[in-house]
Amino acid sequence: MKSKKTIIACLFLALGLAGCNEDSFLEEQPHSSLYPENLLVDYNGFQSMITPLYGMMRAEYRRADALGGGIPLVLHSAWGGGVDNSWANNSHSELKFMYYPSAIKQVDLQIFSNVFRWCYRIINTANMIIARAENEEINWGVGAQAEKNKNEILSEARFARAWAYRHLTYSFGAVPLSLDEITGSNYRTDWERTPVSEIRKAMEEDLLFAANNLPLRRSNNSEISGAMARHYLGELYLAEGQPQKAVDILKPLVEGSEYALMTERFGKNASNPGCAFIDVFRTPMYVDGNKEVLFAFVNTEPENSAYGTAEVYIKSTYKDYYSNDGTIKKSNLNDPDYTSGACTWPQAFWLNNGGKGAGRIVPSRGSLRLYDYKGMGTIDDRISDYAMVWTINDRAADGTITSFLNNGQAVIDTTVTSKMTDEGTTSIKKYNWPTTRKWDYTAPVKANGDKDGCYQDIVYLRLADTYLLYAEALMKISKNSEAIKWINKVRNRSHAVSIDENDLAVGGMDFILDERSRELLSEEERRHTLIRVCQENGGDERDVNNYFKRRMRELNEIAGRPARGMNDYDTPVLFPIPQNFIESNSGRALENNPGY
Repeated sequence: MKSKKTIIACLFLALGLAGCNEDSFLEEQPHSSLYPENLLVDYNGFQSMITPLYGMMRAEYRRADALGGGIPLVLHSAWGGGVDNSWANNSHSELKFMYYPSAIKQVDLQIFSNVFRWCYRIINTANMIIARAENEEINWGVGAQAEKNKNEILSEARFARAWAYRHLTYSFGAVPLSLDEITGSNYRTDWERTPVSEIRKAMEEDLLFAANNLPLRRSNNSEISGAMARHYLGELYLAEGQPQKAVDILKPLVEGSEYALMTERFGKNASNPGCAFIDVFRTPMYVDGNKEVLFAFVNTEPENSAYGTAEVYIKSTYKDYYSNDGTIKKSNLNDPDYTSGACTWPQAFWLNNGGKGAGRIVPSRGSLRLYDYKGMGTIDDRISDYAMVWTINDRAADGTITSFLNNGQAVIDTTVTSKMTDEGTTSIKKYNWPTTRKWDYTAPVKANGDKDGCYQDIVYLRLADTYLLYAEALMKISKNSEAIKWINKVRNRSHAVSIDENDLAVGGMDFILDERSRELLSEEERRHTLIRVCQENGGDERDVNNYFKRRMRELNEIAGRPARGMNDYDTPVLFPIPQNFIESNSGRALENNPGY
């Protein structure tokens, strides 16, 4: 059994480059060529250490059990599921709080522990880079370029640290603030929970440094940029109740020429039926002409590269498990690849329907209803057949594709069944529910057609999100006429009707949250957004009439049911501090969040 000291050391010292076990921690190892003392001696060496930071950030879209435990969904879903615009369509114990919110009181859930450890791996790696960059013997280059190179490395590391603390503070509230490298000889077992306001001061300093030392737009959008720093600074200022500061920091980004919403068809999907909105996801990189995506995670199939990249699971998490529906299983039985034996039926089905889903997280019916604002119905591209699964493709013997119908009716529907609302149910599994197509990915090899993972480049942050933050900040300084300009840019790109000042005045923050859901469904960490607005001006995120719980009741027909905790003040919203950390912190007693 690991000692308490080893547990706490593993928690804060893990760099994400190797596993943590007692033998390797205690045993002295010879310095290899990749040992930090040998690697971090020049600019190239520091660039090599920045790469693992990107890899760890990218783990938000890997399976959550990559850090231990059997969690068949992406880490991102911890914040994207079980909110006003989505519920968990699965009975797995790690998912229950996403369809039965009062079940969040399970303090030993692996997903909470994994989020906590993952963030501190990023923080400790960043701290090591930041500390060692101050060594006067580092060869940063020649002349003015030397200082530029150093500041670039520091900016990326400091951004990553602030980004991890963003996840931690919105997830857990007050957490330990660690800004120094931990070498193994100075580990602690007496960490204290630092107030969120103090953590945000450190985050602000880190993000300002990155904003001032990185260009708004870098050579490619798989690199941390000044634009990203400004975006999250704007969000931080809104969280701190400083909308004017948010306006000031976001203005150069939204009003500059470096980025723009994509309003015309483009990229590798442009010759196929679709719309500009969904093209943004099919071709997210600068090199392919995308000017909207501020940051994307690069992927490539193993068959296309000797090195490849690890699979991501965002597609299977946010797309429904259509092949498990009894009626839908009758489709694609005449597919020539299936009848010839070239592939199995599940492989044929998913190859014809945008790649396999596993039905982990699905949109709430209320979130789908939001698109019908002012009677727009399906005119809005964001809820069209291009962006949402409303029909199932059926491939005939001659290779033609048609919509699969059951007795002349589409098989996808939003009927809420008694099983879905049964308070005693332990399994929902509504497998003919509409879900997003943002993350569609069809495997290039037939034998991989029914694989959960995917290898496409993944959109992480878009200018549309920044526009909506900017609009929120403008609204909060009573500049509604300016705010609606930026909201309408987002809406009009998808052919949604324009709004006017009265719409925003009447809807207020709820309208902003509605629009964020319409635009950013399955992209934003929705739980973060709701907690942010609930806590503004000292608000209590557990209040039953705040944005979180009220909107859950109004829009989420499953997780928002009063009997599932959304009418109870005692139902927590913040995650619990992992029990294994509390027990390991033997030098100081720590209280958990209220409600646990």
